[in-house]
Amino acid sequence: MEIHKPKPWHGVREFLKEYAIIVLGVLTALSAEAVVERLHENRLSAEARESVRGEINLDLAGAGQRDEWQPCIGARFAEIDAALAAADAGKPFRPMAYIGRPSAFALYNQRWEAATSGGRTSLLSSDEQRDFARVYAQLLILAERQDQETQAWARLRALEGVAHPSAETLARAREALSEARQADYNIRRAMLGVRAYAARLGIKGDAKLVDFNHRTASVCVPTTTPREAVAALTKDAIGAP
Repeated sequence: MEIHKPKPWHGVREFLKEYAIIVLGVLTALSAEAVVERLHENRLSAEARESVRGEINLDLAGAGQRDEWQPCIGARFAEIDAALAAADAGKPFRPMAYIGRPSAFALYNQRWEAATSGGRTSLLSSDEQRDFARVYAQLLILAERQDQETQAWARLRALEGVAHPSAETLARAREALSEARQADYNIRRAMLGVRAYAARLGIKGDAKLVDFNHRTASVCVPTTTPREAVAALTKDAIGAP
């Protein structure tokens, strides 16, 4: 095997030429690596962005169902309030066969949690990170308010089928009604916040929902409806709530 010895440089100019070739090669390799890395980060950030936007869009679509139930909620408040006022005035208490409640809608944050724990949200712009975080903070508040509302309406259902409520029953019902009204107000405020921050991101809440269970909120069912008939009206597979 013939081994060629390195050729000696003949002057500074030749040395600089060889040096420039080496430096240029290194810089080219580093630039190519940076471009590849940047493309990879752009792909990850785009995936995270679309995934989270889809999740928020689904949450907004689910929460938007409450707009359809809101008139029923207000009417049910008025009906219960009138019955309690009549009882307070010593008038006959009209029994209510069914009270119902506003249906709770599912709120998801799994995609946001996964993107955050995986470090992909850090690839988004600071403005996007802030707006996404604000949306999910409001969604968390909304979920808490729904839990409070569910508890208040559960206590209101103690009036179902009662013809002669005691003073204690009336007092507890009045307290539960106040809490239900406050929860309703808090939910509507939280929904305004969610929608406002989502609008900054261009998310409209127009996702198509899969209707697999509830068709009519139970709070929209007349209070004269027997409980055994409610499940058929709401198309609830596991019975009246």
